[in-house]
Amino acid sequence: MASNDQPIRKRALEALRAAAMHPLGLRLSAHPKSMQALVELGYIDVRPAQYPGRRRDEQAWFLSDSGLELLKVLGPG
Repeated sequence: MASNDQPIRKRALEALRAAAMHPLGLRLSAHPKSMQALVELGYIDVRPAQYPGRRRDEQAWFLSDSGLELLKVLGPG
């Protein structure tokens, strides 16, 4: 469960795992509704993208330290 006692739903969990699979950043177009909720909960950060082919000013989703800890608790799959 999230720190504010809200359960992480299936789509949000999928989004969290997708961010974990992309350590150089996940495009902002991926899982936009779920990611916004995860940002508010502190599990996802928005930072400059690091992946190949990015625009110079492009932002991306990144797993936060809290998100990583949550995935450790919830498991990989």
